[in-house]
Amino acid sequence: MTPRQWFALVLRYLGASSILTAISYLLTAYNVHKGLYAGAVSELGSINHTVVDALLGLGLLIWADRISAFFVPAQRPAEPVKAES
Repeated sequence: MTPRQWFALVLRYLGASSILTAISYLLTAYNVHKGLYAGAVSELGSINHTVVDALLGLGLLIWADRISAFFVPAQRPAEPVKAES
């Protein structure tokens, strides 16, 4: 795999991780709404985290190739080795 492909793979992993985090925040918002959690977390704050993490995750999943192409230059093909005579 080329460095660009590795970078795109890492971006996709981070996107999937962000979506999983968004699901966790959504569960926290539900628990606050139902009164199952009485910590220092507000329902609206959890919803905000859910929306931002979900959008970030989807953006990374959808545009991973474009982002990696912008930040990682394309590899030049290797030149053939010349035989010495």
